[in-house]
Amino acid sequence: MWIIEVHTSSFLCWDFGVSLKIFVHTVGRIDIQYTIARFPEDVLEQTWLVVQETEADEYEYPRLMVLPSEITMLSPTRQYILENAGSEKIVMMDDDLYFYRRKGKNDWHLHYCTPEDFADMFSIIEDWLDDFVHCGISSREGNNHVETLHKDIGRMQRVLAYNVPKVLKVGARFDRIDCKQDFDMTLQLLREGFPNRISYEFAQGQSRGSQFEGGCALYRDKEMMERCAHELHDFHPDFVTVVEKKTKSAWKDFDNVRVDVRIGWKKAFESSQ
Repeated sequence: MWIIEVHTSSFLCWDFGVSLKIFVHTVGRIDIQYTIARFPEDVLEQTWLVVQETEADEYEYPRLMVLPSEITMLSPTRQYILENAGSEKIVMMDDDLYFYRRKGKNDWHLHYCTPEDFADMFSIIEDWLDDFVHCGISSREGNNHVETLHKDIGRMQRVLAYNVPKVLKVGARFDRIDCKQDFDMTLQLLREGFPNRISYEFAQGQSRGSQFEGGCALYRDKEMMERCAHELHDFHPDFVTVVEKKTKSAWKDFDNVRVDVRIGWKKAFESSQ
């Protein structure tokens, strides 16, 4: 049983078409699927759970992408999805998300997405991928700092959408570092001259935080985070600065301070011009 009842709507008739697929990667959370729990039926029909081979038999969900046994971490998982999606346009998502929409063009207050809101959100992403190689949905944190419904060139995390043939053509990859691979992919594409577009009309937030049991928390630790921060800098030395950041509360073994990165997204894109 899912932790939240799945919402369906008999009057929602929007059709994705065959070009857009949604992939929700998950591990260690078989009965706790926050992301898909609020998807309407029409969205679920275009959504695949990407699961570990060792857990595949435990899922009752009808659409599974089962990973090869050697893939156990997120970076190679995202690369595998990219290479095996079988679709020109894809969206990758974390498994612990809630989604929101602004109440109006001049109202920054957010409400939980309705079935119609989900339809609009994915329709917009599908349209954007005609003109943009990569797109995203803003994080709830800081959403109200941007007044426009979308902005170009910036950070993407948790929800990542791609025009697959164009990404594969330039050879951009997710599996170069063990974490922060979403930032690495965005920087690779920006430096190739492809701006991204992020929706601020819609927002997403984690239901239980970054260290919620399961997912990347199964293997991600302070040493890995610090190492990947420096590896990201090594790949993009002119655009990534390694810094120390204070956290509001202790996060695993970080003791309120963690090594992180500061990224010049626009500078990276401008380097391609």
